[in-house]
Amino acid sequence: MMNLILRIVLLGLFILALPRVSFAQKKIEQEKGVKKKDVPSAAVDWLNDAFEGKKKVKWYEEFSNEGRAYEGKFWWDKRFHSVKFDTLGAIVDVEIEIPFEELDESIRASITDYLQSEFEDYKINRLQIQYSGESDDLEDFFDEDENEGIVIRYELEYTGKLKGEISKFWEGLFDHTGAFISQQEVEVRIMDNLIF
Repeated sequence: MMNLILRIVLLGLFILALPRVSFAQKKIEQEKGVKKKDVPSAAVDWLNDAFEGKKKVKWYEEFSNEGRAYEGKFWWDKRFHSVKFDTLGAIVDVEIEIPFEELDESIRASITDYLQSEFEDYKINRLQIQYSGESDDLEDFFDEDENEGIVIRYELEYTGKLKGEISKFWEGLFDHTGAFISQQEVEVRIMDNLIF
């Protein structure tokens, strides 16, 4: 009987530890340029409808521990945009790069409080507003400025030094108020980023 209780307690402790294991998982991501003809037509059509009049889109195939995807990257309205699609061409999300200082004061404070509580030292490298939702809602948001059904999050890339460790690259996700959702270490492979 005591052995059974011990097993149940150990199983409970293991289940409680699972969120920490997912927290520690490293993000590994690689991109390679592809031609427009290699991208699902649904993705190209959605991008043309949502961002009419954009000039040039560079297409990439992305490989990560989350799977394979396509991204269209371009400048629009004086901001860098990255639009992610699944392998069938369905929209996943739209990310727009902005300076951290442009966030509302309360959102900045919430994110900063989190970083200061978790890291001895940190440096923000890049911030993107991430928009997700149904395909039609996202298209209406970008071409008609309607925000019904849109989920707004902030994706932050930063270098951070946890207590007693060396600095590492991180990607953090925060909700529309700046509340912490998740973070993962980003594995940077030198060869992936070399330009020949």
